[in-house]
Amino acid sequence: MYQYKRLNSDQNFFQKIKNLDFILLFCIIILSALSVFIMYSTDGGEFLYHTKSHLIKLIVFFILMLVISFFNIKFWHLCSYFLYGAIILLLIWVSLYGVKVSGSQRWINLYFLVYNHQN
Repeated sequence: MYQYKRLNSDQNFFQKIKNLDFILLFCIIILSALSVFIMYSTDGGEFLYHTKSHLIKLIVFFILMLVISFFNIKFWHLCSYFLYGAIILLLIWVSLYGVKVSGSQRWINLYFLVYNHQN
């Protein structure tokens, strides 16, 4: 129960929205729109695969960024030790059992997916 109170924030949802950094969000939206226009121009002025893919990823991860911003920062502080340890274990796993592709050993074979830990 103590941990729940410690991770729980005193602000409600509307107060958290009010406290967002709207200047930062505006800058992110402007840069994102610019990147979509650049992808559109590299596709020859047509809305092809690369532009659609970029726009979908942009929307999904922008929403994910907003959702993650509502988590209490103490939650991320508690998770950081576990995540740091997991990343160190992945690096050790890759150096011992990684798959060699194009002369470099950077891939983890999960048998249904080949995972590159750097991306």
